[in-house]
Amino acid sequence: MALNRRQFVGAAAGTAALAATGTATAQEEPDYGGWFDDVSNYDGTVDRRGEDTVTISVGAQGNNGAFAFDPAAVMVNPGTEVVWEWTGEGGGHNVVSDGDGPLDSGGAVSEAGTTYSYTFESEGIFKYVCTPHEALGMKGAVVVRPGGGSSGSSGSGGQQQQGPPANPDYGGWFDNVSNFDGTTVDRTDADSVEISVGAQGNNGAFAFDPPAVRVTPGTEVTWSWTGEGGGHNVVSDGDGPLSSGDPVSEAGTTYSHTFEETGIYKYVCTPHASLGMKGAVVVGGPLDGSGGGSSGGGGQEGGDIELSGPQWLLSGSVLLAFFSPLLFAVAMRRRQNGRPPQTGGGGELRRATGPEPVEEAAETEPAVELGHDEYDPKGTAALVAFYFVLIGLLWVFMYFVEFLGRVSIIG
Repeated sequence: MALNRRQFVGAAAGTAALAATGTATAQEEPDYGGWFDDVSNYDGTVDRRGEDTVTISVGAQGNNGAFAFDPAAVMVNPGTEVVWEWTGEGGGHNVVSDGDGPLDSGGAVSEAGTTYSYTFESEGIFKYVCTPHEALGMKGAVVVRPGGGSSGSSGSGGQQQQGPPANPDYGGWFDNVSNFDGTTVDRTDADSVEISVGAQGNNGAFAFDPPAVRVTPGTEVTWSWTGEGGGHNVVSDGDGPLSSGDPVSEAGTTYSHTFEETGIYKYVCTPHASLGMKGAVVVGGPLDGSGGGSSGGGGQEGGDIELSGPQWLLSGSVLLAFFSPLLFAVAMRRRQNGRPPQTGGGGELRRATGPEPVEEAAETEPAVELGHDEYDPKGTAALVAFYFVLIGLLWVFMYFVEFLGRVSIIG
């Protein structure tokens, strides 16, 4: 398995962070005390900490009409400005705190583009309602806490973004969809994505192609009609945001939606849902290493690092081969320094007298062999210890070069 350097370091950092925090993430969901029991579009608190300004839609789809705040619950840092923006749907709406809270946008307003903002300075849970539609479930909450956010798209450098997992659980959604092969097409590198409506599948032109696609938050998805299979439309399953209206059969018809929040958005063609004409858009989640255009290719950053044993051992072997002559020279130097001087019969150093060639002197000079009485255990132990210390330093050096450095010697 090949991982590039950013993925390796990111995975290690993520593991360390998980070990440090334990189950803290699971405990972050606030206790709203049943506040959202009758709110159909509430599926958890969206963490938007780290952002200076957060926008909430007023009159979003939910609660059997355009009677919802989206997101219903959001978490921000102290000092964040929250802006409520009217969609113009669902009649007149307002934003009023439950109890003695600070929010009060005034009377109900229906004009699209109307905004109301408030900057939250203190920590706490701030619940609010649309007074005309409170009984329908049009309620929301802003949670103000310090700390970093856990949702949203990836930052610079291609780091892993948060959202649905690499293999989303669709809960049997695609069980009767013939053109779904279990693969979620990764389009996280695209600013806009096109899906065909009326593609071949499900025993006719009754399919979306691709049926499942992953995009990054902020991506515009466009459904384009092929003109085959009769009238089709694109409608969210449940209270999702997609609704292209009545079925249309004209080729070239398009319907677009920009996905801002992470999640899994399921949808159908209502006339042909029973035939298997269903799809899903996955927003956010991990990049697969080949998508996103930020990984692989190019040797400027050292390329990919193979974590398999042979490649790693080969890297170490290269350095060992390079330093082997040095180790041998050190060993021989140590051996020569420990030899006794060669002497003649009278106990004096034997010296060459006359123009005797060096080669002949080397041939007549007897070799000196160390006996057991000349063995130096301390020197040998020091040499062995030095050798292993040097080997350890080489491995440490290889670790920093391969995994933490910016230039790979592997290529």
